[in-house]
Amino acid sequence: MFGLLPAGFLSLLLFCFLITSSSGTVSQALQDLQSQTGDVIVKGDPDFETRKLIMNAACTDEPAIIVVPKTDLDVSVALKAAKNSGLPLSVRSGGHSYTCNSIKEGSLHIDMRGMNTVQIVQDSDSPTGLVAMLDAGATWGSVLRSIPPTSYSYPHGQCRSVGVAGYLLGGGVNWLGTYNKYGYGAENILAMRAVLSDGRIADVTPEKTEIIFPSQQTITHTTDNNLFFALRGAGSSFGVVTQFKYIIHDTPETLPAILLAWADSTSDLEAIKAAAQESPDYSITISEEFTRDFWQNPQVALIYKFLFPPIMTVLRRIGNKFHGTDSFPVFLTVTDISTQATRTTNVIRAADYVKSKGVRLVMRNNFMITLFHIFAEVLYEANIVEQEQWQPGQYQLASLNFGSLDSHQAFEDVFFNDPNFGNKRSDFLKSVNDGCDYCFWMIHYRNRQYQTPVSALNPISTERSEDKPNSLDTNLVCMFSDANSECSTIVNDIKDKIEAKAAVIDPTYTKYVNFPSCSNPNWADKYWGNGVSALQTIKSEWDPDNLFNHCQSIGSSPVSGQDCCPFADPITQTTTSLNSCQTTTGQTCVFPFTHQGVTHTSCTFQGGYSTAWCSTQTDSSGVHIIGNYGDCDMAAGLCTQESGPNSPSTTACKTVSGAKPNLPCVFPFRYNGRVYNSCVSAGFDDPWCSTLTNMFGVHVNGNWGNCDKSACPLS
Repeated sequence: MFGLLPAGFLSLLLFCFLITSSSGTVSQALQDLQSQTGDVIVKGDPDFETRKLIMNAACTDEPAIIVVPKTDLDVSVALKAAKNSGLPLSVRSGGHSYTCNSIKEGSLHIDMRGMNTVQIVQDSDSPTGLVAMLDAGATWGSVLRSIPPTSYSYPHGQCRSVGVAGYLLGGGVNWLGTYNKYGYGAENILAMRAVLSDGRIADVTPEKTEIIFPSQQTITHTTDNNLFFALRGAGSSFGVVTQFKYIIHDTPETLPAILLAWADSTSDLEAIKAAAQESPDYSITISEEFTRDFWQNPQVALIYKFLFPPIMTVLRRIGNKFHGTDSFPVFLTVTDISTQATRTTNVIRAADYVKSKGVRLVMRNNFMITLFHIFAEVLYEANIVEQEQWQPGQYQLASLNFGSLDSHQAFEDVFFNDPNFGNKRSDFLKSVNDGCDYCFWMIHYRNRQYQTPVSALNPISTERSEDKPNSLDTNLVCMFSDANSECSTIVNDIKDKIEAKAAVIDPTYTKYVNFPSCSNPNWADKYWGNGVSALQTIKSEWDPDNLFNHCQSIGSSPVSGQDCCPFADPITQTTTSLNSCQTTTGQTCVFPFTHQGVTHTSCTFQGGYSTAWCSTQTDSSGVHIIGNYGDCDMAAGLCTQESGPNSPSTTACKTVSGAKPNLPCVFPFRYNGRVYNSCVSAGFDDPWCSTLTNMFGVHVNGNWGNCDKSACPLS
């Protein structure tokens, strides 16, 4: 079953035994890896320098060992080698991680690209009768060549070099039509082959996890161990998935009509939103590119460099003279998602539809509308081809993402007036001149028309905001080759502006883990919503030692959403008070600290805990960093504790009935994306409160009671 070791491996192993004791763990791992068949690569080997690179050049960590497995058993051996040696673990498929999740300094690094088979087969488990068997190391480019979109359709990564595993384990969105037609990629997963933290190999289906190695065992899923739920949205925190069984539709993927429109005012944006969400037949996005010299394909390079800027400037002048506008026009992609859709969207029919909703198109003549569409389609197809040829480590990335927004209001001012990206900016190429080689801004309007049977019964762990079907998402991604560029600062400044407004205007907004903004301390709640508590419980079942940890993973630390991300604001610990209050384990308490919007100057019972606790680390804004806390050492006489609604001794508001009667209410608590500081009806007849929250302040399901109306604050 196992092949020969790679050439030179034994001599390398002997060498490792002779070097300093700090490499003892590496030596142990190399010895354990002898029983697997994949390549084992260390620094000095010919492939090491290229194999260690991932797409984001800002991720510069260097692993100690790179393993390129060929089989599930190879992955199992590698995981046990990491665990036995104590080396950190990192795993990659396509390597497109914005937050460097797929690489770690000094790690045993599993490179899944050697497992890249793609097959389409008939399968009765699929509602369409067709599935793809996708290996984790395949890219969506290879999938699209094997299962061509001219004949089949399915959610996939828009960038062809994106890996299958990272895309699906993070939820999987494609804003250019397939999301609104088929949902998240993760919702189309029927089953997975996974290697667990202890090296066991399992087949994971909605009902059960079937252990197939080293011995057979069937584990029926409950709410406390549902690995199928956890892997589809937070998967990199729970195991290494090596293969997916994936729904394939026997109809071609529909290409969008590409139109040029004015988005000069709030009413223009509202008209586009109405067009996007008032018909079941179309999926619409606003898409904008900011670049000059980035694209190198001879077919389009000269257009971007010499024609695109002056054409857009001329169009702005025309708009100002004839349409009463003062902005650069925006690109609309309008995709036919009806059940009758074919390979192409009828351009004129799409144009007539959006115009009927009040969208102002730049071109009013059908011939010019068609001509522009053809021109834009040529650019798009050429860029997609070139994108797949990008080399890892070539560009650094900075991004922002805000999802489930009720309106454009949180980012409207930036969209119109930002000097780099606003469509009323004075300099069309300011972002380029300020160091951003390429930026892409998209606004996607949710208009879902389909739910896969498997996801209807078994929701994914990604926060889907099903109570906000007419919401919208926006993301900005910038790439730059100059490490000294101001591009990341520009993106972060915009992110801060939008975040500050969204927190007030649209507080139930979400984030998407594969487009992390790395700016909100409640990042887990934004990624996984009310599923966080369940995910933490499932994590303790399948990965109690937290082998699968990385930036912003379930169970990782630091987890503020800032410190571990490239270009993020550094975390600094605020000055502790002079009373030297400490936790029972000897850590110094930090005061003041803010948690879930409440600022504390002494030990608190916030969250419904029976013992007063304090923060031991805060970020630069004084916000408590989740996971960094301890029970206060009250016996030492140096700590003080709060009185008030969170103190058990003074709690006046208690439950009188419900699931947990005669217990103190916990305030604040977060439920369905909203924070409550008082009892709330929230869909029920009687006002109720949470009696227990998790570490993120999210209500733990089942822990609630009806409030004593005479003593409790009521919404």
